[in-house]
Amino acid sequence: MRSVFLRLSLLLLALGAAGSALPQSQAKKAAAKAAAAPQARLFVAINEGAAGNADASETLFRYQELTDLVEKQMRARVVVVAVRDPKKLKISLKKQEYALLLSRPSDLPSEAIRDFGYRPVVMAKEPGRTLFIVHKNSPIRTIKEVKGRTILTPDQYSYIWRVANAMLRDANINMANEKVRAMRDQAAIGWSMENEFFDVGVVNSISGVGRSWEKNGHRVIARSRELPNMPMIASPQVTDVQFAAVRSALVALADSDGGRVVLKKIGVATGFQEASPQAFLDLLKWIGDLEPSL
Repeated sequence: MRSVFLRLSLLLLALGAAGSALPQSQAKKAAAKAAAAPQARLFVAINEGAAGNADASETLFRYQELTDLVEKQMRARVVVVAVRDPKKLKISLKKQEYALLLSRPSDLPSEAIRDFGYRPVVMAKEPGRTLFIVHKNSPIRTIKEVKGRTILTPDQYSYIWRVANAMLRDANINMANEKVRAMRDQAAIGWSMENEFFDVGVVNSISGVGRSWEKNGHRVIARSRELPNMPMIASPQVTDVQFAAVRSALVALADSDGGRVVLKKIGVATGFQEASPQAFLDLLKWIGDLEPSL
């Protein structure tokens, strides 16, 4: 009798142990399944502008540390896409396909803020300007004297072209009536102006040509107003928590040695600052909607 009781006790203990192990096993399986499940992906676009010469792999390499930081702050898997075609980019922004866009040109980000529900996160502390440049031997002194001259600009409807068009319009000059030639690469514009192939050139102040033109003894005859530079914008799918985290992290980059290395790598040496919609809306109001609707 005693042995029967002992065997029964052992059986009950074994059943209890098996019962307690079952939930643990199920919990482990559930955890493994959750870990294996794909995370929601957020697409982040990088747009270096039509004048950018780097291919997609070079662009992604240059922005790797920055996008790693963004992914950490977003707490989601981030897929980075290098975009060069402005028409395709505008279509994607209209569909809100990109959670974030970091762009050198500011016109499409401005349109996304005005028309597609995006919010400005940050922009570079250093403003951009569009410059009208001439050779040091040129007799041209002001933008009003550009009328009737040969003008070399970036691609038609590109950001810098649109600003240049607005500057000429304000000087009572219709660009459509002038002798204008377009080149995609601003370095090529600088070379052409150095060799006096054109009377007037148009470049971005933050380009290599823009930064060095006067240092090399040549002249700038007109500068645009200060313009938003290198903005990042966020789509409605970005939560307020994610938005605040990304903004705070990007603004803080200038406060550390490691952060300054990242900023230098992407060409924003002065760092980022918080951005508000008004600067972008003012930009669009000034340059106008020149590109045909998509």
